[in-house]
Amino acid sequence: MLRKTLIYVAVGIGTIAGIALVLNLAMSVFVGGRQVTVPDLRGVGQRRAVAALEQLGLRYEMMEEHFSVEYPESTVAEQNPLPGRIVKQGRKVLVTMSRGGEFYDVPYGIGKPLRTARIILERAGFTVGSVARVPSLRGYQEEVLSTEPMPGSRAVRGSMVNILVNDGVPDPRVILPDLRDHAYLSVKMRLERLGLFVKESNIDEEFNALRARVVLQRPAAGFVVSKGDTVLLVISSRKKEERSL
Repeated sequence: MLRKTLIYVAVGIGTIAGIALVLNLAMSVFVGGRQVTVPDLRGVGQRRAVAALEQLGLRYEMMEEHFSVEYPESTVAEQNPLPGRIVKQGRKVLVTMSRGGEFYDVPYGIGKPLRTARIILERAGFTVGSVARVPSLRGYQEEVLSTEPMPGSRAVRGSMVNILVNDGVPDPRVILPDLRDHAYLSVKMRLERLGLFVKESNIDEEFNALRARVVLQRPAAGFVVSKGDTVLLVISSRKKEERSL
C-alpha cells in the first residue's frame, strides 16, 4: 500500500513538473523570447552597432542624422531604447547617427566689453570657456583683448571660446630690455606706451630721426623702472660702422 502511494506521488510530481515546463516554453514563445539588456551604442560606428545588436537578438534601425558636438561623424549619437533597458529579443533599437560638428565662423568680440562678447558668442552658438585677465596699460577694464580661437576662424558650433580680458590694474614696474642698436622712433613709442618718459641725447651734428638708432641707454638693460620714470637714450643717425671709426 505504501509503495503504491509513493508511486502515485512520484507520478503526480512528474506530471506537475512537465506541465510547468510546457507552460514556461509556451509563455516564452508567447512573449517573444528571452529578455536582454540594451547595449550602449553611442559613439559606435554603424557596422559595430549592428553586430552588437544581432548578437543579442535585437534589430537595428536608423531613423535620421543630425549634427553632434559630442559624438564623431558616422557614429551613433542617440538610441531608443536607452542603454541598460531590459527588452525582449526581436525588439528594434532605433538610432540617430551623428554628422559630426557643425562649423561656424567665430564672431568678432575683440575691443568689446566682456558681457557684450559673451552675448555675441552665445548667440552664434558658441560657449564661453575660460576667461583670463591680464594687466594692460591700454584700453579699459573688462575689455576683450583676444579670443582663442581667433575671430573669423572656423570652429565647431557649441565648442568653447576662451577669452583674454584687460583687468584694468596694470603692473607699474617693467624690466628694461636692451635697446641698443634699435630704431630710435620705435623705441621711443614703445617706452612711452609703457608710461615712461624719454629723454634724448644726440651725438651727431646732423641729426636724422628716421635713421637714428640707440647707441646707449640709462638705466641699462635689466634695470627695473616704474611708470613715470625717465629713460635717457643716446642716439645717432650714423651707421654702426661709421660710429666705430
